[in-house]
Amino acid sequence: MVLFSLVMASCFSSPEGTTDGDCADSKDNDKNGYTDCEDEGCSLDDYCLGLAAKAQLAEEAARQASEPSVPDATTDDDKEYVEVGNLWVQKGHNDADINQPNAVEYCKNLTLAGKDDWRLPTQAEAEAAANSQKLPNESLVMWTSTEKSKKRAVIVGISTGAVNDLGLHSVGQCRARCVRDK
Repeated sequence: MVLFSLVMASCFSSPEGTTDGDCADSKDNDKNGYTDCEDEGCSLDDYCLGLAAKAQLAEEAARQASEPSVPDATTDDDKEYVEVGNLWVQKGHNDADINQPNAVEYCKNLTLAGKDDWRLPTQAEAEAAANSQKLPNESLVMWTSTEKSKKRAVIVGISTGAVNDLGLHSVGQCRARCVRDK
């Protein structure tokens, strides 16, 4: 009689997924050895499709987390220049004392951000760059292409924007910081 009841129960049990909740009740409702989403009868059930989608998203997130991150080249922090008005202004400078004729040559030979048309700024451009507050704070001056006389050129404080002039061949605390038109 027990054997007959088991045979009858297996013959009359409905396939997994035909009754609401079958695919999420942790039971083998059709007695085929598979429960819930493991059962072929639940393959198209909304609950199981949702679980599969969540698992796929988790797998993709884990894959992305394991990949090395590449910084966004378009962020201002990663650029070698800052934008001031219609200019690109070199973030850094030549890193050493330099006279004005050598500063002109430094900018003329500079290739930065894939561009080779850099030049020494005019007085107005250097003042705009200094006053933009976009350059690193330092107590140095930058040369300009603006000459006061045949032997003197204008210098501008990198952080202060203070203007003065200096002999073309002076070098103390003077840097070459280049600009280019956008």
